[in-house]
Amino acid sequence: MAYCPKCKEEFREGFAVCEDCNVALVESLEGEEAELEELDVACTVSQEENAYIIRGYLESEGIPCQLENLTFHAAPGGALSKVKLWTKKTDVERARELLDAHEHSNFCSSCGHVAEANDTACDFCGSTFEN
Repeated sequence: MAYCPKCKEEFREGFAVCEDCNVALVESLEGEEAELEELDVACTVSQEENAYIIRGYLESEGIPCQLENLTFHAAPGGALSKVKLWTKKTDVERARELLDAHEHSNFCSSCGHVAEANDTACDFCGSTFEN
């Protein structure tokens, strides 16, 4: 049997590509699931464009990242943005240290949100930043 690593559908022999996702099939999902279990959120940002900048910065420092875009574009008055940057659990602490030291930003120790340096509290969870 073959499986789609994206949608997890099972295919009988003779198929090499998932018809819905257009990705190559794999023989087992065990490795895919184990790899996902090793990920953790390095930070959460409120602007999509900043998430891409942060991802580029972390990847240039040797920390591969994946974005999870939770933006709700149909919100009244504009989009409600929230983007999570996922990385390996072993890289999370280093990623947070790099983000905390880089430029002018605050890093919320409660929820992982990255905010502007002049913010005194987290926009997402309300925790007060330490000076």
